[in-house]
Amino acid sequence: MSSSREDLLQPTLTRQSQTLAPYSVQTTLLTGFFGGPFAALAILATNSVRLRRVSRDAAVLGTLLLAVVLGGWWLFHSAAGADVRGWFVEQFGATAARFSRQGGGLVIVGIGYMLHRKEQVGADLAGLTRPNGWFAGLPCAILGAILFTFFVRAVVR
Repeated sequence: MSSSREDLLQPTLTRQSQTLAPYSVQTTLLTGFFGGPFAALAILATNSVRLRRVSRDAAVLGTLLLAVVLGGWWLFHSAAGADVRGWFVEQFGATAARFSRQGGGLVIVGIGYMLHRKEQVGADLAGLTRPNGWFAGLPCAILGAILFTFFVRAVVR
């Protein structure tokens, strides 16, 4: 009987079963702002992996990726998209492309925050050490900006 009581006192969580702290909100915000929508999706997916939520987040990530791709196609291959592009260029001039990239990235960051807000707050409350944002944020931002450039070039054709 005493052995069963001792088993109750043994910790059930091991270091391997604990989820890792997500990248900070600041890291995801800067990554999405400078890298655009593909970078925001990449850092959001990285947080999903760290939080062991890939299966729960896959539908949202896939929907966001599809929205970016179809939205870009729509902007360059429909009359309504041409009107939107024309208005946007009229309002913002030469910075319109940069604003659309940054805006798309920030929208995805906002959706990602809503998706992981419990984990973000929980990491802060628990005092978990956040990973260095440079290690994931910078590569995601650079690759995201490059992907966005190639995507726009492919869609414009």
